[in-house]
Amino acid sequence: MWGSKPKSVWDRGERAAARYMRQHGHRVIARNLRLPHGEIDLLCIEKSTGTTVIVEVKARSYSPTTTRDIDPVASITARKRAKLISLAKSIKRDARFASRPIRIDVISVRFEQGKRRPSIKHYSGCVTAS
Repeated sequence: MWGSKPKSVWDRGERAAARYMRQHGHRVIARNLRLPHGEIDLLCIEKSTGTTVIVEVKARSYSPTTTRDIDPVASITARKRAKLISLAKSIKRDARFASRPIRIDVISVRFEQGKRRPSIKHYSGCVTAS
C-alpha cells in the first residue's frame, strides 16, 4: 500500500511544484485531478504559449548520511509513462483543451533533512509517446 511514505511529503511536494510552476509562468488550473482511469498531479496552462501542461510530481525526503541520493524521476516506469500519455489523450478530448498543444512534464521535489527549502528540478516535455 502507500504507507511507506508519509502523505505530508506528497502534499508538500505538490504544493512546492505548484508554486514553482506559478513562478515560472504557468497557471495551475487543477491539483489532483481525478479522471476515470487515473489522476493528474497538476494541470497547468503555460501563459506564454497557451500549452496545456500535465505535471507528474515526484517528491522524496532523504538524509544525505543514510539515504542514497537517487533522483525521484528514476521512478517513472514504462507503465507510468503509458498512463500519463493516456491521461493526456483524455485531456485533449475535452473541448476546452482540444485546440491547445499539450505536453507532459515531471517535477522532482527533494526534501533534504535539515534544509528548509526543497530542491526542485523541472523536466519539461520529458514524457513522450515515442
